[in-house]
Amino acid sequence: MKKQRPSGPEILIIILAAVVSMLVFALLAIWTRALNKAEESELLHDVLKNVIEERGEKGLLEMAGVPVDDIHYSYEDLPLFSGDRPSWELTVEERRAAAIYENCKESVVQIVSAAELSDTGQGAGVIISPDGYIVTNRHVTGSGTDFIVRLYDGSVREARLVGSDVLSDISVLKAEAEGLKAIEIGSSSSLVPGCTVYAIGHPYGYTWSMARGIVSGLDRMVSTDTGAVIPSMIQTDALINPGNSGGPLLASDGTMAGLVSSIYSRSGGAEGVSFALPSEVVMDAAEQIIETGSVHRGWLDILSVELNPQIAEYSGLSISDGILVSQVVPGGEADRGGLKGGSEAVQYGQSVIYLGGDVITAINDIPVASYSDYFAALFHTRAGESVDITVMRNGRSIVLSGVRLVEQTEDNSRWLVR
Repeated sequence: MKKQRPSGPEILIIILAAVVSMLVFALLAIWTRALNKAEESELLHDVLKNVIEERGEKGLLEMAGVPVDDIHYSYEDLPLFSGDRPSWELTVEERRAAAIYENCKESVVQIVSAAELSDTGQGAGVIISPDGYIVTNRHVTGSGTDFIVRLYDGSVREARLVGSDVLSDISVLKAEAEGLKAIEIGSSSSLVPGCTVYAIGHPYGYTWSMARGIVSGLDRMVSTDTGAVIPSMIQTDALINPGNSGGPLLASDGTMAGLVSSIYSRSGGAEGVSFALPSEVVMDAAEQIIETGSVHRGWLDILSVELNPQIAEYSGLSISDGILVSQVVPGGEADRGGLKGGSEAVQYGQSVIYLGGDVITAINDIPVASYSDYFAALFHTRAGESVDITVMRNGRSIVLSGVRLVEQTEDNSRWLVR
């Protein structure tokens, strides 16, 4: 029997069916591939997310074989529009600054004298403990004993002076503790020149203002109005103005690294050179004030002269740096410790000094070449402690062990000739 061949229409149907089948298979293949890619993408997303959480961006790049020393987030990065919203997205630096302000603002107060309640206030203060202790500058509290402190929420409460340290320009107040938020105390040792710092205060009465700058220098010696020298000050270019005094200097981790203390200015306004007391100095003084009402810093009961080449040449000394012991208090601690004053009276400017005494060259092995070194060597000592003093006497260097220190006061801090 002869096989019948398909007609024309049947061939067309067969071809169409084949084409449809091929399209279906192709679509199925594409769909399957898309599903696989979606699963792979989701899996990759989960894996990368876990890597970021465990090792951070640096770890992710290192796993990809990209050498990374560090990742730098700069506040100079161009901000981008976020999605389709006509608003700017904050940079990492801006978010950090905003977070620091938000976290610290309630720990900063405005200090006003109870006798002169004004809108501008006298300066700032920092709550250092939840039981109501507030630290500020001595020049903010002045001779007052009773104060009003304004909190960030607008409320006010009374505060009394616990004590002050004129020499380091620190005062401590005590206020009612309820609802107070203490600042987190950090360390100035984490600061390096160039790192970012922030200050919160009330410049010219503009309350709770934030300023940002960098650390311009460390271990600066700053002279006070009393003639004393404060060592180890932090220098910053953050804009500090009247009303900022007594406020916190904050590190980039949001902790207090220092207490804003003074402005170096010819006009009285900010000129780019400001100073802060390191947090370690602040807290050491505050703890002593809370415990005893004052700071009992060590000092030598001598009349001293900062040596210079002219005095050294006139006296025939072999050294021209150090602190000349002009006189010692008879029967005092320095006298009992073996320090020797001079005997040859000479006119030196407007003062009479005595030559021939010991020249102090080191205290506890800390070299002393100037008054700045002298103040720095004694700044962290306490009254009643004993120190070893290296002196040059009759051309020989000797060590006087166990010289007992008296308490430094505003008066005996001036027992020096410049």
